[in-house]
Order: sequence, then structure tokens, then C-alpha cells
Amino acid sequence: MLLRWQARAGVRLALVQTLIVVLAFGLAGYLVQISLRQISQASIRTHVAGEVASLDDEFEQKGAHHLPYTVAKRSRLWRGFEYRLISANGALLAGKLPGSPALGWSRLSSDGPGGGRRHYLTYTKLMPDGARLTVGQDLAVEAGEMAAIDRSLVMCGVLGVMFCVGASYLFARGTWRRIAAVVATAQAVAQGRLTVRVDGHPGPPRDDIDELSSAFNEMLDRIGLLMAQVRQVSTDIAHDLRTPLTRFNQKLERLRSAAGVDPAMLRAIGGLEDDVSEILRTFDALLQLSEIEAADRGAQNKIADLAEVAARVGEAYRPDIEDSGRSLIIDVRPALVNGDGDLLAQGLANLLENALRHTHKGAQVQLTVNALPEGAELCVQDDGPGIAPEQRQRALRPFVRLEPSRSSGGSGLGLAIVAAVAARHAARLSLEDAAPGLRIGLCFPAVASGQTPEKLALIS
Repeated sequence: MLLRWQARAGVRLALVQTLIVVLAFGLAGYLVQISLRQISQASIRTHVAGEVASLDDEFEQKGAHHLPYTVAKRSRLWRGFEYRLISANGALLAGKLPGSPALGWSRLSSDGPGGGRRHYLTYTKLMPDGARLTVGQDLAVEAGEMAAIDRSLVMCGVLGVMFCVGASYLFARGTWRRIAAVVATAQAVAQGRLTVRVDGHPGPPRDDIDELSSAFNEMLDRIGLLMAQVRQVSTDIAHDLRTPLTRFNQKLERLRSAAGVDPAMLRAIGGLEDDVSEILRTFDALLQLSEIEAADRGAQNKIADLAEVAARVGEAYRPDIEDSGRSLIIDVRPALVNGDGDLLAQGLANLLENALRHTHKGAQVQLTVNALPEGAELCVQDDGPGIAPEQRQRALRPFVRLEPSRSSGGSGLGLAIVAAVAARHAARLSLEDAAPGLRIGLCFPAVASGQTPEKLALIS
């Protein structure tokens, strides 16, 4: 789920925007701290310098002997300053600032009463009698102000990130839905549903998603038109050629009657009849594929009993399968699906013919239908040579025959018709290894309860 969200361009953009906001607040906080620290220290310097000037006045007015009393008194009253008065010979006269700072401005550190370190910004002045007067102010107040500012900046950053993420989500939510609609349409087209289109914005203003949807729909219209033209041309050719081929077949029958008992002539005529019959079967399969692809999708609203379809088709093919030296096992259980029973029968008939054509004598063909929690499954399995994994998707294309010499019978449309039936019913078609042999499965989606199946027409 997390990887799917990270794959969205909008989410990545929101994350980049959030990172930019965090960096911006961090940089702003750093600059604000520098500025406030400078302002605070300038204010402290002003106050300390004023206190030093006040004590200097006390020295001039009352003399050197009175200055220790004044410093001690001010230390007890605590006016926000700390003091240290040292005589010319180095004796401590008053105050409790640590160390012996140099003249001018300096920083002092000492252990506080609670065990923490205390930091002071101090100014030291040499008095006329040689004594050193140091006045400083504790920087803990400045540190507290900086910590409060840091907390405010963090809170502002968190609120900014939340606002940025929320605004990005609200802005991109509609865009994600529209992109998801384009993706869903593309997936439906990949499944063979060429009639679907993307719902675009009806009027101005149009954005880039609307332009993409419009171009996508125009592309689908063009593809649909070209495929319809190709399908129509194929159908017309099949129809037009069937008539002369049928007449040709009739002429061969008359020629057979006129040939009498000439063995060579009869063999030649028989070969021609087989070739014409194979061509006619190819045209029939091509017309069948075109009809399935062009069938009304309203058939999906019908309900069919997949077990009944499989049982009837299987029993219809059982004599041919068993006469060929193969065996057929039918194991079906009731399973309702959305679909046209006749189309399902056509697809299943092609699966059985495929198994009959491509398995050896003595092979076993299994036809099963099972109801699943997510729908129903129709499966035809054999123990023949199977299909190599890299060839399975290719085998579903029209006119594809996996035998390089193409010497065996067949039009290469059998599995293509099955794929068309699967796409028509939104079923998942799978070709799997049966170890040995091939397992072809059709998984149909579940149907709504309370519906009754249609009756399947008899297979002629």
C-alpha cells in the first residue's frame, strides 16, 4: 500500500513540497536565532555598560572605600546583574562572579547551584585605584528566549507541513481520480473492451488531464475504426470466397461421379476436397471470431449455468474423442456465470477440439467446472505435449500455429476464439503446465444472487 502511494507523482510532489517547507522553516529559524541573539546580546551589553557607569559614578562621588559596600548591597538586592570587585593586590572585595576576566567584554562560565553550567556576558573595568570591577548578566534568560522561539518555529513548521500535505492532497485528489479513470480505461482496452472511453470535462476551462483524456479517446476511436474496417474486410473476404469455394466443392463431387473407378483420379479429387474443406473451416472460424468480437455486450446480463453448458458440450464431443482412442472425464458442479450460453459453448467446443487435435492416442482429457468464492472456473486439461511457457501468450493470437512447418490441420483460430469468448465475459484465461500436458482455465467473476440461468441451445 505504501509503495503504491509512493509511486504516485502527486505524492512525490507533495513530499518534495513538504521537504521544501521544512528546509525553509529551518533556515528561517536559524536566521531568526542569529538575529535575536545579536539583538539580545546588544541589549545585555547596553544594560551592563549602564550598570558599570552607575558604579563608576558611585566611585567618584563616595570614594574607593564605599564601592565594595555598594557592590555587596546591589548583589543582595539582585537587579539582574552579577558582580566581582578585586583589589589592586588581587583580593576579592565583593561579588561572586567566577574567575579573573580580562579587561573589556568577555564570557564566563561556572557551575550553577543545580549542577548545570551558567554562562555570563561580562565587562571588566580598571578603576582609578587599581581595582578591577566586573559586571555581568546571566545568559540563561537569553537561552530561555531562544528555546521558546525554537518551540514556536517547530510548531509553525509542523503546522506548515500539515497544511502543505493537506492542501496537496485536496488539490491532487481530483487529479488522481481522473488519472485512475484513464488507467482503468487503458486496462479495459487491454482486455479487449474497445468501446470504453474516458469521461472528460464537458467544457472550459480544460487542463492537461482533459487534453490527455481527449487525445486518448480520439486514439481509441481511431483504433476502433481501423479494427472495425479490418474485421469487415476479413468478414467480406470470407463471405465472398465461401461461395466460389462451395461451388468448387460441388464441381469436385460431380467430377468424382464422372471419374468412375479410376483410383488415381479419385485420390486426387479426395485431396482437393480435403483442401477445400480445410479452407471452408478456416473461413467459418474467421466469421465466428468476427461475430464474437462484434457481439452485443448485453449478453453479459444473462445468467448461464456453466455446469450445464460443459455437460452438454462434453457429451456432444464424447463420441469423437473416444472414437479417436482418447478418453474424456467430465466432472462438473453447478456454477452460475454472467454470459451467453451459446458463446460459452463455442469457446468450450474449441477447447475440446484443440485437445483432440494436439494430443496423442490414449491421452486423457478432463473437463471440470467448479464454483469458487470469487466466481466460477471452467477447466480443460490433457496429458499431451502441452505448450512451452514462452509460447502460451502467442498461441492465443489469431492464425498463430506453433508448429513451424504448419503441416498439421487447423486454422490457428481455435484458441483465439476462446480468448475472444473470455474477453467477452470478463473472464481470466490462463494456460498452465499440467505436468504433463496443458491446463486451460477460464475464471469467471461472481454473479449476483437471485438470478436464474438461461437454457443452452442444443449443439448441432
